[in-house]
Amino acid sequence: MSLMLTLAVAGCSGPKGEKGDKGDKGDPGQNGVPGPPGPAGPQGPPGKDGVSPSPQFRVVRSSVEDGLAKPAMCAADEVMVSATCLSKIGSVNETPRTIGDSGALCEPTETPEAVILCAKR
Repeated sequence: MSLMLTLAVAGCSGPKGEKGDKGDKGDPGQNGVPGPPGPAGPQGPPGKDGVSPSPQFRVVRSSVEDGLAKPAMCAADEVMVSATCLSKIGSVNETPRTIGDSGALCEPTETPEAVILCAKR
């Protein structure tokens, strides 16, 4: 019986036809499982002399000595970036008096305090 089936199937085949048109692209498959993490990278170079760089900005507050107001002043290698007057007992509506490009003072001297921001030149 299997011999007859084989002969029947072989007898049905005819000459090979022409190649058909290319079909449409199928939908992408699902993402695969993520791979294992890679090896750790090499250690970076040591910092310059193992020292952190100096800060770029510094906040300075004015002070009062012997009843006299001392202005808030930047160091010689710094420049004042910003200045404001603050009050410890409430709001203050005062503009600081600048001293060149490196300091400020708030007047009257009873309550307002000058606070400045200094940056390296």
